[in-house]
Amino acid sequence: MTQYTNANDEHKMKPQRRRGGLKPFPVIEFKKALQLPEAIMEHSVDGKIRRVTLFKKLGRSPSSGPSRNIVSNSSKYGLILGDYNASSLSITEEGRTALAVEQFPRKAIKTQFQLAIGQFEPFNNLYEKLQDQRIPTDEVLKDAFGDAGVDDSDRSKAAEIFIANLRFLGLTHDVSGSEYVRSLDQVLEEQPGELTGVAEDSPESNSTDSPDTPVKPAKDNNKDTPRPNLPELHVDIQIHIDSTASSEQIDQIFASMARHLYGRESD
Repeated sequence: MTQYTNANDEHKMKPQRRRGGLKPFPVIEFKKALQLPEAIMEHSVDGKIRRVTLFKKLGRSPSSGPSRNIVSNSSKYGLILGDYNASSLSITEEGRTALAVEQFPRKAIKTQFQLAIGQFEPFNNLYEKLQDQRIPTDEVLKDAFGDAGVDDSDRSKAAEIFIANLRFLGLTHDVSGSEYVRSLDQVLEEQPGELTGVAEDSPESNSTDSPDTPVKPAKDNNKDTPRPNLPELHVDIQIHIDSTASSEQIDQIFASMARHLYGRESD
């Protein structure tokens, strides 16, 4: 007896592979993805530029595979708005913050961490497990991503991007010849303060006082008491008195100076 197989049934029996764009993580390193928002900031006026113009400035074809790849993944990281078919590309607020390492190092690094690691569940979960631990072998990393639900064909790439992003963020260090993962707090503590003062999210701003507690002004009970941390002011005054001025006029001049400059009343 001849059996017939429905084409649809046969199709269902074959394992389905996810399309590349549906991977639960970007497929290029965060460091490389940052190149696109950097270029947008350099060549645009307001953080937005025509896609064709941008790649012309970069000396690359806007329709090439590498160009399409960096646009897709920079967008997936949340650094830019627009895909490889968009007429224009623009930098996101997160992208701006991630690039401001010199001005706001702590805030920039925290933003970079969220974009490169924190927002991708497979990356973030594994990072939490590996803090203060030695980085395992590639095979163990791939198994960990498998446990996180990453397809077998994507696990090697996931491990590669994950480790590259950790290293870029300074989240790894050498201990007796082995590479260990360290916490984000450790990295932030090593950063200098913000150029414009203490940032809102920096460790220095976390005081024990409630933010709603009013700040009491310093009492000024004695106006002659020197105030610390205030610059000293020295004023040189030159007085030219006419030779015909009388002694009474001269006394009035100095009495007026004593009253107005030093607050002294003449006897």
